[in-house]
Amino acid sequence: MDDTTLILVLAPLILIQLGLMIYALLDLRQRGGARPPLPTWAWVLIIVLGELLGPVLYFILGRKEEYDAGD
Repeated sequence: MDDTTLILVLAPLILIQLGLMIYALLDLRQRGGARPPLPTWAWVLIIVLGELLGPVLYFILGRKEEYDAGD
C-alpha cells in the first residue's frame, strides 16, 4: 500500500475521531460537567487522550442526564 492510499483510508477515521472529540468536549462544557464517579477534568483527559473510545465512553457513561421540570 502506498502513501496516498494510506492517507485516503485514514483521513475519514481521523475526521470522525476529531469530530467526536470536539462534540464531546462541547457537550461536557454545555452541561456544566460530568456525572460521578469521575470529575469533569478526568472526563476531559479521557475524551482527549482516549482517541475514538474516549468520546464514546463519555457519551455512554459520563454524560449528565437532562431532566424535564415540566413532568
